[in-house]
Amino acid sequence: MDIKFEKLFEPIKIGSLQVKNRIAMGPMGTRSCTHDGYVTDQLLTHYTARAKGGAGLIIVEHTLVTTRHWSSKRITGLWDEEQVTEMGELAEAIHTFGAKAIIQLSLGFGQVGHISRAKDGLVAPSAIPVVIREDSFPRRFPKRLKEIEVRGAGVGPVPRALTTEEIMELEDDFVKAARRAKIAGFDGIEVHGGHGYLIAQFLSPISNARTDLYGGSPENRLRLPLNLIRKTRAVLGTDWVIGYRISADEHFEGGLTLEDSKGIVPVLVGAGLDYVHLSSGGPRSSKWTFPDEEGVIIPEAAAIKSVVSVPVLCPNIYTPQVAEDALSEGKADIVSLARQYLADPEWANKAKAGKIDQIRACTRCNFCSQRVLEGLAIRCPLNPELGLERFNPEYYPIKRKRDSER
Repeated sequence: MDIKFEKLFEPIKIGSLQVKNRIAMGPMGTRSCTHDGYVTDQLLTHYTARAKGGAGLIIVEHTLVTTRHWSSKRITGLWDEEQVTEMGELAEAIHTFGAKAIIQLSLGFGQVGHISRAKDGLVAPSAIPVVIREDSFPRRFPKRLKEIEVRGAGVGPVPRALTTEEIMELEDDFVKAARRAKIAGFDGIEVHGGHGYLIAQFLSPISNARTDLYGGSPENRLRLPLNLIRKTRAVLGTDWVIGYRISADEHFEGGLTLEDSKGIVPVLVGAGLDYVHLSSGGPRSSKWTFPDEEGVIIPEAAAIKSVVSVPVLCPNIYTPQVAEDALSEGKADIVSLARQYLADPEWANKAKAGKIDQIRACTRCNFCSQRVLEGLAIRCPLNPELGLERFNPEYYPIKRKRDSER
């Protein structure tokens, strides 16, 4: 089949980083690290499979920068110098297959965390519990997943408000972890400011009722993410990529709107960002974070792209033609595939070869999410290899000779 997706396979620069195409693998938790957050062979081969499959940019999953208020429970981490060696192997493995490697760094979950994993009870910007309604879920969320996600829809536990000193400590933790990521060989970091997690809670008026330097006015609610960007940039220089993930519209009464984000994002970019990675919704409106239909986040990406000059990454993409159209029409600069890359790690190679009918299409059944939220290693009904890539020697990150050298 002679199909060409010219824009999709056009190179792009993110800051000083040259990326071979406009296809990114979005960050998704896999439960494939050790219990205390260290890299495993399974985690290595999970990412090398997608790099080998042709993605230009791999964004490694949600990685904690500290366990100050949270225990890891099989969540990747960079809070310790001893984790640098294994993370270095992960960055090297991704590079071996020709992709660039970004790692997403997080301060944790805040009010939406699981109380059993909190070291001193849940912490958040303010003592405001999360409220989740039954109608917040995608149509295709399994009943079991709904039960896990909300522990019974309703009002969550009341978190403890972080002190000003604790917030400053978290900022320092973040910069130290970013430095470890650079030492490990990653091409940059992504600040996880989306999905209603802790950083996002500082931005949102629905979860931040503080009256100190970190709350009250819109400018003060921006202080934490701005400090993370500025402090990281000051320590690690201008030639290293810093991106930011944001839920552009929380789709919940009292939360951030798209118009709010159109004012916020340029300020964040001005602090030193190289790209913006869109998401949507959050725990109060997860049907926007996990949309039932393809492409519903593209208009939000287009709105943010209209107010910034750095590349904008758009998720909620499954098919090459939708991806090509979004790029060609100037609504996004890079497409970010998540669940679709779980179903088929060869998506990019198949699209480039015009083998569209051979792509294993994700059905958005959310079984992968159910497994992760249950604390189990990720799996996919369509891809029997997911979570078991370590058994396939094709994904071993060994330096291979070029065809001309064989």
